[in-house]
Amino acid sequence: MRCQRRALFCTAAIWVAVATPALAQDAVPGTSPISEAAEAKDDDGVIVVTARRREERLADVPTAASVIDATSLADRGGAIGSGELLADQPSVRFNNLSSSITSEISIRASSTARATNGDPSVGLYRNGAYIAGGPVGGRNFTRIDMLDIGRVEVLRGTQGALYGRNAVGGAVNIISAEPEFNFSGWASARFGFENESFQAQAAINLPLGDGVAMRVSGDLVQQNKGYFYNPDNDVYFDQQKGHGVRGQLRIRRGPVDAIILAETQRLTTPAIHYQIFIPAGTPGFPGGYIQDRFRYPWSTAPRASQDVDGLQAIFRIDLGGAELTSTTSFRKRHSEYDLDNDAISPAELARARTAGQIGALTPLDPSTASYVRDTTDNFSQDIHVSGESDRLNWLVGAELLLLDSDFSVTTTRTPTLANPSPGNIAPAGLGFESYAAYGSLGFDLTDSLNLTGELRYTQDSRTITARLYDLATGLPTGGASRVIDDRISAGNLSYNATLSYRLAPDILAYGKVGTSYRAGGFNTRLSDPRAPSPVQVLFGNENSTSYEIGLKGSPVRRGYFAIAGYYTELKDLIAQVDDGCALTNPTCPVAAVSYLTNAGSARSWGIEAEYIQSFDLGEGNGRLALSGSRQGGEVKSGRYNGLDLAQVPDWLASANLNLRYPVATEVALTGNILVSGQWGGKQELTPASVNLDDYVLVNLRVGVEIGKINISVFANNLFDQVYYVAQAPTINRYSQPRLVGVEGRISF
Repeated sequence: MRCQRRALFCTAAIWVAVATPALAQDAVPGTSPISEAAEAKDDDGVIVVTARRREERLADVPTAASVIDATSLADRGGAIGSGELLADQPSVRFNNLSSSITSEISIRASSTARATNGDPSVGLYRNGAYIAGGPVGGRNFTRIDMLDIGRVEVLRGTQGALYGRNAVGGAVNIISAEPEFNFSGWASARFGFENESFQAQAAINLPLGDGVAMRVSGDLVQQNKGYFYNPDNDVYFDQQKGHGVRGQLRIRRGPVDAIILAETQRLTTPAIHYQIFIPAGTPGFPGGYIQDRFRYPWSTAPRASQDVDGLQAIFRIDLGGAELTSTTSFRKRHSEYDLDNDAISPAELARARTAGQIGALTPLDPSTASYVRDTTDNFSQDIHVSGESDRLNWLVGAELLLLDSDFSVTTTRTPTLANPSPGNIAPAGLGFESYAAYGSLGFDLTDSLNLTGELRYTQDSRTITARLYDLATGLPTGGASRVIDDRISAGNLSYNATLSYRLAPDILAYGKVGTSYRAGGFNTRLSDPRAPSPVQVLFGNENSTSYEIGLKGSPVRRGYFAIAGYYTELKDLIAQVDDGCALTNPTCPVAAVSYLTNAGSARSWGIEAEYIQSFDLGEGNGRLALSGSRQGGEVKSGRYNGLDLAQVPDWLASANLNLRYPVATEVALTGNILVSGQWGGKQELTPASVNLDDYVLVNLRVGVEIGKINISVFANNLFDQVYYVAQAPTINRYSQPRLVGVEGRISF
């Protein structure tokens, strides 16, 4: 924390010195040196993005990239989670583990870190600032990130040269709507019938004078019921309750455009939940023990919460021939969840034993539970300068990332004569320091041919301090293996080389090769001493080299297509495995502990395509977006040699159709249908892995628009398809059933 405070103070001092003279200049009404282009589209829907850390037309960026704008997102009802946000993106999969604080995003067959404290394989950004990392909740966006979105940039494929650590599969940058210099706003309210959920969001934009504006947005959710019920404590696993608030101040003076952002979230979020499924004849379970799909008799009340506090300062300065962008970000994320390790209450255990479902001597302890807590502070500073001439464009930048995590797992048990301890607590402190310098240089060899090189050097340092203490005595326990003080340092040089050729004014072909890495680290949640395959504390960096060719453009008016193929080689693949414990394992009859390990070399490959077309429909209009991808991969060395990569569906596809048809003056009918699905693939990195469940989900929304007011009825998961989101030897996790509701929205 001292390092973060010093860095924050130094950053503020530098920017006060640099920005004050420029801010003192008079505002130039109606002009913006940098951000104006990013806020607008031309009549043909041209989109400007910052995929390469400078503003460019999406169609001119020689990489696989997509943009979700605020309008198209509102047309399908917005998003309150990563799964909804990215449902129609090619090669993107949301790995749903029933709770937002343990779920994560995968792109292009990138590996996942399920139920561990590892870094994600996709770079997660808010307004250009890296926000991932930390033991709990650091591989997924939070609910407040979904509030008042301006646009979302989804970059697929290796992004290590410009975005650095963990952008192996790609990067996702959620860009919040910025304050504008006019009075405007919107508000929406939604009610879901099956889970009795009420949600409301709103934003208001206030001009405060020439070149000064403020934007305030808020989010409220109240959901006391759900689909997955814990009768022993009369609580729903998937309930939600909380709020989020964001305030922004924007000052534009001469060449300087500055935004100060502050936000907070206090949220009870869906808790981890699963069904125990043990077939008859399993040793220790003669009659089999299978819980209801939606009622789980836990003695420990399920609970999960996530609080977020964030500050950002974004400066954009026109230097005359070059543009400077600085993003300073501080984010504190506190995540908690409570877990019943045996997923059974004393009364239910007694009933199951009497019924012959569970053996009389099967060693289950219904008082075993885990209470997981994590507070992660994330400070980042990025500064870069970009410029261009007739044939040359360039960029040079530097980045600092400081991350501190205080993490603990408290495990309780029933004291016995043989072991009178009521449990233990395992606190751990994690530290991460990263320094990077990067740049790019592009040159137009001809009017149609461009060669661009990108380079980044990163120096990382990680530390860990971990102990184990008895809950009753407070004394250290577990022996020398539970005393961990370690440090690892590693440097990385990543590059991208891209050759692009404009086949026609509106069609671009490109080929590129690039490298990236996923940061190694420490497993902090150690195994039960009886585990067959105990957790290994240390795992190293994963490195990758990727090759890609693509074709993209707008050959027809209001239409856009992109197709790309890729092949990636991975060294020291970071893979998720577990310690071998299970309720059916007589030597270690507790829930398994997942951890990360380096699994050897691997390869992945795929092809993806998307097509977007806007069209007229009589007096109305519509927009159709189609996407699909085929991907795969396997491990090529080590003990997992020959196994398919885990959590990689063979196929992903989506279709998103939006329609609007006027029926009277200022009255129009609206409709949206979103279809998404996955097929094939393996769940785990084991020879006996089950297949990922196939599914096709349909979300339907119909409404009427009267002036600036829209009232709609929606059905998410229209055909009520419930599928497995995860399966383990004794555990099943299910998706959410159908939700029907109504929503009202007004803009002004």
